[in-house]
Amino acid sequence: MKMNFEKEIKSLDEVYTEMVDAILNRPDSEDFEASRVYFGNVSARLNKWVDNIKDVKTLLENKEPAQDLTADNRPA
Repeated sequence: MKMNFEKEIKSLDEVYTEMVDAILNRPDSEDFEASRVYFGNVSARLNKWVDNIKDVKTLLENKEPAQDLTADNRPA
């Protein structure tokens, strides 16, 4: 029995994309003001990312586990 994880995968893909985007758009370390704004924005985004990951964890925990399809009367 295959379980459907489309919602979880979509949410994790969004978080991953935003995190990679934040890493790639890091300002030069010499520009103090741009760095200050960048780290302020990233710290605010971290809260959203953590909430999204907690939501995915909750969705996964609430999914019904796959049934054990093994037979109890195995041949000798």
